[in-house]
Amino acid sequence: MKEIFLPKKILSEQLCSRCAKKFQLLEKKESCQGCQRQTKKAYCNDCLRWQQLYPNYDFHHEALFSYNQAMQEWFEEYKFKGNYQLRYSFVSFLQSYFKQKKEFIVIPLPISKERMNVRGFNQVEGLLGAAGITYQPYLVRFADGVSQVTKTRNERLQLTQPFELTKEGQKAVSNQNILLVDDIYTTGRTIFHGAQVILENHPAKLYTFSLAR
Repeated sequence: MKEIFLPKKILSEQLCSRCAKKFQLLEKKESCQGCQRQTKKAYCNDCLRWQQLYPNYDFHHEALFSYNQAMQEWFEEYKFKGNYQLRYSFVSFLQSYFKQKKEFIVIPLPISKERMNVRGFNQVEGLLGAAGITYQPYLVRFADGVSQVTKTRNERLQLTQPFELTKEGQKAVSNQNILLVDDIYTTGRTIFHGAQVILENHPAKLYTFSLAR
């Protein structure tokens, strides 16, 4: 796996066929209808909990890849070590997916100013920009915080609302199809915080997406 991180191996910027095989594409069969977690149930326990909290929300989350060891190592290099060149790794996969979502306004989940100062880039915007996908920065994060990597599952679920829509965004999402984008779906807490703010402004449709699940 480590060879994909060596500069001499990133000649075409996107993953070579050998490295691409290390990443596991998700299958929709035998997966949760709400978040694509692998299960034989219609909805996983997490989604059943979210449905209680958001009874008027039409659950529809899609992801491309499983968060396996290869993906974990890739995120470590891209997101935490700041290898920004790796934003091109999944261009073809993202372009293929978003080609089917042309009627949606794409909104990436933002990171805090604190995190931006440390990392230097928003990892979600990096992926979208590398794939040439138009997005709107209507969502802002007003609360700084410790990276969720350091938090337990229960601590993540108990996080308070850190997002708000810009004034432009409040008008723009009304009665429109919205696709909210994150990098990794773990418990869903971050995605649902973002979704809640958008839902308060009455979109016609709200779907969510992440590179990995």
